[in-house]
Amino acid sequence: MKTPSSESAGVLNAIGNCYFRNKDLANAMHYLNKSEAMALKVGDSARYAKILGDKALIYEEKGNLKDAVHLLKQDIFYSQKFKIDKNEMYASILLAKILLKLKDTDKVEEILDRAGNIASSKSYYRSSLKEVIELKLSILNGRNPEKELLLRRQLKQIDEYLLSTNGNTVLQRSHWLIQKKKYENDTNKIRLELEQGERMKKIYILILILTISLSIVLYHSLNKKLKAKRIKLENDRLLFEQKLNDASSDIDAYTEYLENKNKQISILENELEVIKTTTSRHLNDEKRKLQEMLSTHLMTDENWNAFKREFINQHTDFYNAIMENFPELKESNLKIIMLQKLDFNNYEMSNLLGVTIDAVKKSKQRLKKKLGDKYDLLFEIIDYK
Repeated sequence: MKTPSSESAGVLNAIGNCYFRNKDLANAMHYLNKSEAMALKVGDSARYAKILGDKALIYEEKGNLKDAVHLLKQDIFYSQKFKIDKNEMYASILLAKILLKLKDTDKVEEILDRAGNIASSKSYYRSSLKEVIELKLSILNGRNPEKELLLRRQLKQIDEYLLSTNGNTVLQRSHWLIQKKKYENDTNKIRLELEQGERMKKIYILILILTISLSIVLYHSLNKKLKAKRIKLENDRLLFEQKLNDASSDIDAYTEYLENKNKQISILENELEVIKTTTSRHLNDEKRKLQEMLSTHLMTDENWNAFKREFINQHTDFYNAIMENFPELKESNLKIIMLQKLDFNNYEMSNLLGVTIDAVKKSKQRLKKKLGDKYDLLFEIIDYK
C-alpha cells in the first residue's frame, strides 16, 4: 500500500482494534494515534471519525468515562458534518450507554431518538434499532407504561424479524436445533441402552437359574457316581491289601526258604570236603550225588525269576527307586543288591549264588567302581526301612 493513504490508515486502525480485543490498551492506543494522524494527513474524514469512537472505547475500558464522552461527541459531530450516518448511529448508541453509567440522562433520549431514526432507515440496521429500544426501556423503567408497551411491541417485531433474517441469530437458532437434536439422540440412545441392559439382566437371571438347576442335577448325578466309585475303590483297596499281605507272607517265606537253603548248602559243602580227602569209589559216587543236590539248592535262573517277582511285590518302592536312580545296573548287580536288602552276608550270598566269597566281594567292588559317587546313595536306599 501507498503511504500515506486511506488504506494505510485503515490497516493501522485494524491493528489497534486487534490489540484492544486482546486487552493490550497501550499498543491499541499507539496504533490508533498513528491511524488518526494518517487519516488527517490524507483528509479521510470518515476514518478520522471512526478512530475517535475507537479511542473512546479505550478510555471507557480504562474507566475514564468523561474523556470517552468527549471523544464520542466529537465523533458524532464529524459524522453529522460529513453525513456518515452509520458511524453516527454507532457513536450515539455507545455515548448513550456511557451517559447512563454516569447517570447523566438529560440528553440520552434525544441522542437515542437520532440513532433510532438512522437505524429505522435501513433494514440491515435492525440489530442496532433493537439496542436503541432496549436502552430506551431501561431509561423509562416503568415510568410511562403506554410508551413502554409501544416500545416492547416494536422490540417483539424486531426480534421476530431478526430471528428469520439476522445471520448470527439464525446461526444461533440452528445451533440450538442441532444441540436439541443431539440431546434427543443421546436421550434415545441412553433409553435404548437401558432397555437393552434390562433385557440382558433378565437373560442373565434366566441363565443363572438354568445354570443353578443344571448344577444341582449334575451335582446329584456326580455325587452318585462318586459314591459308587468310592465303594469300588474301597473294595479294590481291601483286595490290594490282601494281595499285599499275601505277597508279604510269600517274600518272608521265600527269605526263610533261602536261609534254609543256605544251611543245607553249608552241610553239603562240609560233606563234600570230607569226601575230597578219600579216594573210595563208593565215596566218589556219594560225592557226585552230593554235588547234584548242592546244585539244586543254588539260585538258578528259574529260582531267581520267582524270587525277583516276590521281591518286587514286597519292596515295590525300593525296586522302583533302584531302577530310577541306577538304570545302568545289570541283572547280576540286582541279585547282590536284593540279597543285601534282605540282610544276607557275603557268605550266604556266595552259597545261594554258587560262587566264592571272593567272587561276591569282587562283584561288590566292581559295582562300587561302576557307580562311583552314587555308590553311597545306593546303600542309603538299601538301608532305608
